[in-house]
Amino acid sequence: MRITFVGGGVMGEAMIRGILDRGLAKVGDIVASDISEERCSYLNQKYGVATVSDNRSAVEKAEVIVLAVKPVSLPEVMRGLKGFLQPEQVVLSIVAGMAVASLCNSLDHKAVIRAMPNMPAQIGEGVSVWTAASEVNSY
Repeated sequence: MRITFVGGGVMGEAMIRGILDRGLAKVGDIVASDISEERCSYLNQKYGVATVSDNRSAVEKAEVIVLAVKPVSLPEVMRGLKGFLQPEQVVLSIVAGMAVASLCNSLDHKAVIRAMPNMPAQIGEGVSVWTAASEVNSY
């Protein structure tokens, strides 16, 4: 499964680490995008994942797209991805404060899941509550 993380912050990094530690995906199946070249370099060096600064190129071949940006950055990220996502791609948002319906409308995309991981996820012991748009059932 090809997974793209849009935003390489603390929680996104925790998810990357957890996925790799548990063998749920291979290093070559994960791409992370971040506006910070320093953050991209860090994620690449620490985990070996591919990194890019352009969100569209990051999500192009992804099956699952994890939105892991700060809430203040979400509107800009969604504008950049709107109309670019393919129907078979699933978007998982871990961004606080945005309902599934709003994510679907802002991305012009129907397959959206919203999850709220908690801080213990940073050490692989977290719990996530999630909800999904009805269109996700077919995936």
